[in-house]
Amino acid sequence: MTHRFRQVPRLRSGRLRTHGCAGVLGAFTLLELLVAMTLMVVTAACLYTALYTGFRAKRSAASAVEPTLLAINAIELMKQDACGILPVGGTLAGSLLGTDAQGLNGVDADSLEFYTTHIYTSNDRLVGGSGKIELILEQDSDEDTASDRKNYRLVRKVSTNLLSPRTIDPDEQVLCRNVRSLNLRYYDGEEWLDEWDSTADANSLPLAMEIDIQVLHNGTHGNETPQTRRLIQSFSIPCGGDQPGQSESDSTATAASGGQAGT
Repeated sequence: MTHRFRQVPRLRSGRLRTHGCAGVLGAFTLLELLVAMTLMVVTAACLYTALYTGFRAKRSAASAVEPTLLAINAIELMKQDACGILPVGGTLAGSLLGTDAQGLNGVDADSLEFYTTHIYTSNDRLVGGSGKIELILEQDSDEDTASDRKNYRLVRKVSTNLLSPRTIDPDEQVLCRNVRSLNLRYYDGEEWLDEWDSTADANSLPLAMEIDIQVLHNGTHGNETPQTRRLIQSFSIPCGGDQPGQSESDSTATAASGGQAGT
């Protein structure tokens, strides 16, 4: 029986190369391992500091922009609702009632109630058609914000079933929190008014509306001095002004009285 033996490699110096020994050529020494681990720890610490600073700056920027962004979105939604206001004398339309009020701290806390064809789109359902919109300021009862920020929240109440024989609670939607004041003004063609009642003003709508909202921002830390941010925007109402039927009746009555006076 023939046995084959593997030849053991030899070094150039003629010595045998050993396997599995601590003195194998090309291995790392203990000092080199310690230096490599130290560099890894320093690099990880630098990366952690950079990432922490970046995420903190991102949170600060988002917290600073959030109140203003929510207020802008609330104003845009109110503009869309106002564009859908129907003429007061129409069959499917109701009155527009703007109330000038003051809050507990003496700030403006106006409210608005009107009927519109623009509702909103929810994630779980689509709501459309005619509806009643009510915009009011309420004391913020949320535990996360009411504990250190004694302010209001802007609430939008929507009632879609206008022909129901019984009273149905409207759907509430919080548009903006930490609201300090809300002032609404209405333009009749000559001046800006603080209140508007279409039923007492010959069933007419304002030509334009102005929204003045102030929101507070306490920063990322609760002990910072609150900053007030004020947004003012005015927009026209498509169906604003006197209604055609009302204008014609007024002109007819004026012409008739003038003719009688001439005779």
